[in-house]
Amino acid sequence: MRRAAGVLLLAALPALAAEVTVMRPKGLIAQDWPYYILVDGRPVTDLRAGERVTLQVPPETQELVVHCPRSLGGYEESRVRYDFRANATARFVISAAPTCVRIEALDAREAASAMRQTTPRLAGRPVEYAAAAAVVGPLEAVTATTAAWIDAYNSRDPARITALYDAEAVLSDSGEPQPRVGAGAIDDYYKQAMKRATQRVSLGERHVRLLGDTAIDHGTLTYADSASPGRYSLTYQKRGGKWLIVDQHSSSPR
Repeated sequence: MRRAAGVLLLAALPALAAEVTVMRPKGLIAQDWPYYILVDGRPVTDLRAGERVTLQVPPETQELVVHCPRSLGGYEESRVRYDFRANATARFVISAAPTCVRIEALDAREAASAMRQTTPRLAGRPVEYAAAAAVVGPLEAVTATTAAWIDAYNSRDPARITALYDAEAVLSDSGEPQPRVGAGAIDDYYKQAMKRATQRVSLGERHVRLLGDTAIDHGTLTYADSASPGRYSLTYQKRGGKWLIVDQHSSSPR
């Protein structure tokens, strides 16, 4: 009888929180912005490149969520489902992806390499998470997407840039013999551009025209290795609620 009572007592105890370690090794492309880890809809910590953090997650939690800052405010989101109730210890590695991050669950052996590539997050560092007002108008949305294009270019991440284009987009550069057609050709264009280690770009004058679900953003841009500006034109179309580049023309500085 005493043994049975003991078994009943243990069964009534609440499940313990899972111990979760999230690692963010440094990538080939330097990324200074923090990623934010959310548990049950609440940001609990941030994580910079080369860091790892260990936190307690309630057993009823069903997903690990990561938010990545957008250039003009707000966040992109990545999430992965996981059974924290069945796994008292969990290890994840996050890496950059075209939209926010890729989240991978690792076993102990797989996690060892990521552990060696990271150092513990500085204890006590404030989590500066503040969602900005949502972009509601088409003009603001197009402006934000062009800003994301500049930010992605200067981050030297071809995948982030290519994610802003329609799958059948056309890119024309006056310095090339023919246009690049399709996401694969455009991705290759930016991979070649990223080989110039000091290459950065900034916008000068610009104008945005809205034509229903089409928008044209055009003006001047200056590359870091050029003293004079060139011209650009980005044509967007709204596809599935998202503004995507369908045509681009860039003219090299004279």
